Amino acid sequence: MRKIQIGVIGSMADLKYPKKIEKVAERVGFWIAKNQAVLIFGAEKDSDSLSGAACRGAKKAGGLAIGVTYGKGLKIFEQQADVVIASGLERGGGREFPLVLSCDVVIAISGGSGTLNEICVAYQAGIPVVAIKNSGGWSEKLIGTFLDNRKREKIYEATNSLSAVKKALELANGAVNKLVLPVFLTGVHGDEKVGQKVLNSLQKEGKNFSWLLGNKKAFIKNQRFVEGDLNRLAPGNIKSKVYEERLAARLLKKLILYDYVIDIHETVSASGIFTIVTNPTRENLLLAGCLPIQNIVIWQSGLNSGTGPLMNFVKCGVEIECGPKGLNQMEINLKKVIEKILEDGINFENSGFGNKQIFKVYGKLQNNQAIKPIDFKLTKICGEEFYPLLVGQYPNIICYKMKKINKNLWKF
Repeated sequence: MRKIQIGVIGSMADLKYPKKIEKVAERVGFWIAKNQAVLIFGAEKDSDSLSGAACRGAKKAGGLAIGVTYGKGLKIFEQQADVVIASGLERGGGREFPLVLSCDVVIAISGGSGTLNEICVAYQAGIPVVAIKNSGGWSEKLIGTFLDNRKREKIYEATNSLSAVKKALELANGAVNKLVLPVFLTGVHGDEKVGQKVLNSLQKEGKNFSWLLGNKKAFIKNQRFVEGDLNRLAPGNIKSKVYEERLAARLLKKLILYDYVIDIHETVSASGIFTIVTNPTRENLLLAGCLPIQNIVIWQSGLNSGTGPLMNFVKCGVEIECGPKGLNQMEINLKKVIEKILEDGINFENSGFGNKQIFKVYGKLQNNQAIKPIDFKLTKICGEEFYPLLVGQYPNIICYKMKKINKNLWKF
């Protein structure tokens, strides 16, 4: 495992910080190194700084100090850095991004406008900031606050150098081992209520995750859609006269911010719970393999037409289909599945297909024969063997037809 990387940001010498604050910064660097973490600091070319003082402290403890500087050259004011990274960017004009984004957590000491900029970068990226009390500047002013109403991460307080490093290590360990969770989408079809019901229930129980209600207008009216099927109209058009086309464009602006999306649907078919991959990219298939669901259905939809399901237009996303609709046991089973996802998180290293069955939709049965096939049970009709899917879900369609995929032939 890589070492924890802790950034130290703070005033440059032209802000005339007192010697005692410089000593605090040096001790912060010392304790970072003593705890086997790596120091990331802002390396100045023409001046000392509290970041530089932290470097000197880290070197006293035999630690590793990496300075991120602006411009192209590797010459910096602080001579004890082990590694210098020249960002090629200006100080106050972009250097803050590689500096802060290279950190698991940031410790802020005093600071002027540059430090404020770095704190903002950390806040936007969800990187925790620990500010030292009584150090002055923006660090002290922002202690205990959120930078906006999104309340992503408050600025944590520390009373001295040792407590700052202890808090930083606690937060960094949490960040390194933090579960990666998807955002859940539900109510894309307004007459499918189970996802909203289960997600609401889990949040009331104190589970922490993000979710979105897809088609609120249709959901309130308890109908599939208002003017057009939302899950057939992505990526949408914000200027369209059709409500769901505008909605698709707005939804995707939100969903594209997430690494993983799980779209929950509901069917009248007695299908149980299964995963649908509408866009079978490597990442989407691995996401399906992560989920605690045995049956995976590859159902390529809209890939050649330019419009299609919402999951075709996110970074990485699959659908979960649940049936039969209205069955209490199905709701209980869905809740167990989502609880397991929240417990395990999304980890492609755990993605596996050993105990899963993988199917691919290749056609549909549209005649009026008096037959009643069963979802996922091998069926033979008119000499053709196939696995039925979504039996009775759509008018004039008995079911969709699937073939089973030999998962042993898959290479990732």
